[in-house]
Amino acid sequence: MRISVIVPVRDDPRVDGLLASLAVQQGAPDFEVLVAMDGSRREPRVPPGLPVRLLRLPARGPYPARNAAVAEAAGDVLLFTDSDCLCPPDWISAADRLFESDSVAALQGSSRASDDSRLSRFVQREYERYVATQEALGYRRFCNTRNFAIRTAIAREVRLPETLPRGGDAVYGRLLEERGVPIRYEAGWWIAHRHPASRREEGRRAFSQGDSGARWARLAGLDLFAADGQASAPARGPGAFLLRHLPRRRSLRRAASVSLLPVAAALAAASGVLPEGPAARCFSLFRRACHLAGRLWGESRE
Repeated sequence: MRISVIVPVRDDPRVDGLLASLAVQQGAPDFEVLVAMDGSRREPRVPPGLPVRLLRLPARGPYPARNAAVAEAAGDVLLFTDSDCLCPPDWISAADRLFESDSVAALQGSSRASDDSRLSRFVQREYERYVATQEALGYRRFCNTRNFAIRTAIAREVRLPETLPRGGDAVYGRLLEERGVPIRYEAGWWIAHRHPASRREEGRRAFSQGDSGARWARLAGLDLFAADGQASAPARGPGAFLLRHLPRRRSLRRAASVSLLPVAAALAAASGVLPEGPAARCFSLFRRACHLAGRLWGESRE
């Protein structure tokens, strides 16, 4: 079985570290690395001997870049990761062993923090909280392309959604579920994720996720916000109260979004100075406030 590793990138120097981690894989079968250069002008540093193909593509976003790489891949199985990740030495060989079973059609792995800084620990806790929400559905629609694998024939039949630049992973998980493609979650198959270097960067990422989720809900009719995938599950907390009672007027949703940003900034500042326990709680509220602000902003586009 041959494997193709697919990495979309646009001028991110961290891809050099990812390629270096792929160059020292142990016990791996025959594999290639497709770097989908999404309008990228920076040339990656390719380690000697690493079988890399650089696909020079127009700047259309990471999902079109991934789909372009899928079309070019020579492997039977595709491993997706991102430029801000680092792969352990057995990453490819572990995936190869898992796909020896014909029952494995798609594989979702886990993600660990690449360092032990306070900010990285906080970001990792939020990610693990999100993963825990997938357990109620048996992880059957859990898709995160920072560490995801799928058989090539399936990926060519069920393409990654390209309409929006973010949020497509969750939509793709739903598409695979609708097609009857099982996703196996394997926590032991992991990558290391280099988390954002600042709270501002993480806040922007959370805002973008909320915005994209709201836009996808409108375009595809999907509820990507229900904690357990069930729209009937009642949400709680100030954010849920606001969403239930705020009129769906565009101006009010946009005003509410903007008003949340100072609150988020205050929580972010508190998470940087308080002791670890209270700081982690403030960070969680900060990220939720950014996500909610993004969702309200996305809903104001209707």
